[in-house]
Amino acid sequence: MTGLQITRCSMAEGVLAFTRTKEASMAETANEIQSINTAWQIAIQEILRMVIRDMYHGGGEASFRSHIKRIEEAAVDSIHTDLRLRGTDEWTEVLVKERASNFVTTLLTSFTYDRA
Repeated sequence: MTGLQITRCSMAEGVLAFTRTKEASMAETANEIQSINTAWQIAIQEILRMVIRDMYHGGGEASFRSHIKRIEEAAVDSIHTDLRLRGTDEWTEVLVKERASNFVTTLLTSFTYDRA
C-alpha cells in the first residue's frame, strides 16, 4: 500500500499529494478485493464441481443432468423465496437476487458429465 509522504510544500500542493496517495491506495485496495473475490469464486466453483461429480457420476449422464437441473431449480427458488437482505432497499434486493440466480445457473450449467 502506498504511504503518505510528508514533505515541505504549500497547502495546495499537500492536498494534491494526499489526494494522489489516497487514490493510489484505493486502487490497490480495489485490486486486492477483486483478486480475493476471484480466488474465492474459483475455489468454491472447484469444490462444487468435485462434490457434484462424486455424488452424481455413478448414475449415468441422464441422471447427472437431472440432478444438476434439480439443484439449479431448488437453489434459484430458495434465492427468490427465502433470501432476505437486511438493510437494503427493494431495488437492491431484486438486483442481488437476480444476479445470484444467474450465477447459480451459469455455474451449474458449466458442469459437464465426464465419461472417463
